[in-house]
Amino acid sequence: MGSEQTIRRTDAKAFFANERTFLHWMSTAVTIGSIAAALSGVAGHAHRHWGDEFLEKAILVRVVSLLLLIISITIASWSGINFQKRAMYLEAKLDGPYDSRWLPVMLTICMIVSMGAVFLGAVKRITSPDL
Repeated sequence: MGSEQTIRRTDAKAFFANERTFLHWMSTAVTIGSIAAALSGVAGHAHRHWGDEFLEKAILVRVVSLLLLIISITIASWSGINFQKRAMYLEAKLDGPYDSRWLPVMLTICMIVSMGAVFLGAVKRITSPDL
């Protein structure tokens, strides 16, 4: 066994898989951003048209919408950076790493917390005696 270098061939499907992954993450970011914008719009409408008794709830909804917006921006930024990193690895014919371990976990945790807050708010509203 000598010190021969082997020429690695990168499959063309890998470039398309990288692009497809990027587009899926961008779609997720746009969906979460759209939900955040809708929540913010509903909170503003409720506060303006339903009076001050909804102020506390409107502020809570706006905070949740801002958190979702931050998550959306983070996903969009991360997906662009990760796309470029993977493309560089593919062009250089390096072994990677091509996987992402932290963003899917963080996204799952943030979505569970967000949906849990919405669920707890709905349960609190149902069990509230002033209905």
